[in-house]
Amino acid sequence: MNLRSLFDFLRRYTFLKTNRFYIFSRGVLFPFGVKLISKFVSNKINENLIVMGAYGGETYLDNTKYLFKYLNQHSDYKLVWITKSYDVIRELNKKGYKAVFKYDLKAIKLLRSANYIFMSHGLVDVLPIKFSPKTTVILTWHGTPLKNIDVRIKRDNRAGYLFHLNLKYNNYTDFLLTATKFIEDQKLFCTALQISQNKLLDFGYPKNDILFNNEKDFVNNLRKQYEISEEIYQIILYAPTWRAETMLEFPISKETLIELNNFLEESNSIFLLKAHMYVTKINFKDYKNIRLVEKTADVQELAVISDLLITDYSSIYFDYLLTMKPIVFFAYDLKEYEKKRGFYYTYEDVAPGPIVFNGEDLLKVLRNIERIDKEYLDMRKKTRDRFNKYQDGNSTERLLKFLNIEFS
Repeated sequence: MNLRSLFDFLRRYTFLKTNRFYIFSRGVLFPFGVKLISKFVSNKINENLIVMGAYGGETYLDNTKYLFKYLNQHSDYKLVWITKSYDVIRELNKKGYKAVFKYDLKAIKLLRSANYIFMSHGLVDVLPIKFSPKTTVILTWHGTPLKNIDVRIKRDNRAGYLFHLNLKYNNYTDFLLTATKFIEDQKLFCTALQISQNKLLDFGYPKNDILFNNEKDFVNNLRKQYEISEEIYQIILYAPTWRAETMLEFPISKETLIELNNFLEESNSIFLLKAHMYVTKINFKDYKNIRLVEKTADVQELAVISDLLITDYSSIYFDYLLTMKPIVFFAYDLKEYEKKRGFYYTYEDVAPGPIVFNGEDLLKVLRNIERIDKEYLDMRKKTRDRFNKYQDGNSTERLLKFLNIEFS
């Protein structure tokens, strides 16, 4: 049975994923075996080959998506996206882009001969193989950390913990991308991922270049893409962070939810609820002006068309600050989350917007958003300038120029 057949088998019989042997095999035996196999595959470099992946191979998003798209449009390199999603393969093929199934010998061959490899989360995006020493590996990451991401924290899953110990970022990463400006923040980031600080590139995130595109046609086309009527005056984006329970609760009473929906109708607004990619279950009742968007929807595109962000502890707000639009922090489980996960900063010091803890207060803030927008303007500017060194929409080009990747 080859890797692809094994993947399809496990996908059909999902109950096997709770088996201890499966967990151990996935976390320890599989990475070890793939790495061993890869050593027998030629590592002769193809200088024209660039390989990318994201989010454990599950979707086409984030920094690597924007790099992949840009280079497909502005370069002559051979570009390949690695994924375990058949939907992503079909989507990219339809666009005329090249995508290869992750659990395929071809993927190993491509990774062994790539001149450059870009990842958003690490080896889990592609495969835990032995890369050629001549390959340049760039970990673009996926956001400025607010909550604890320290890889030394023991995982609930022991096999997963061993996986992270055996495949440390510093062992295979040549460069780590960040948007932060100050040395103390950069040092904190590198310490959390155990990556040498001399590997850090503070060029900004390619995915944020889109936030500077305010052309009317571009914005209108995005609104049409997400089926938002021209009659809608205000778009409110709610993008909470991932929680270990994988359940997205909407902690608002039914009465307040009805009030919220009424407010949205009266103000000609729509409330878009964007769950984190790794949320698997969503407990939410549908209302006319409150809509769930697909988990695979591009949150950067939603940021462009929205007028207001509601979040909690997600790093999205560091990106959203580049738009200078208002942000509201719905931290209904702050004490519990801080105890379980922890933050690198004092939450109140780096949250440039009102912090609310229940649905009633959230609704009050939304009713007074114009006043609150002005009230927190200076704090947003200060936080934006601290966590975004560049504010020009040229992060992609800065990175490519540094790596000597040619583009037009």
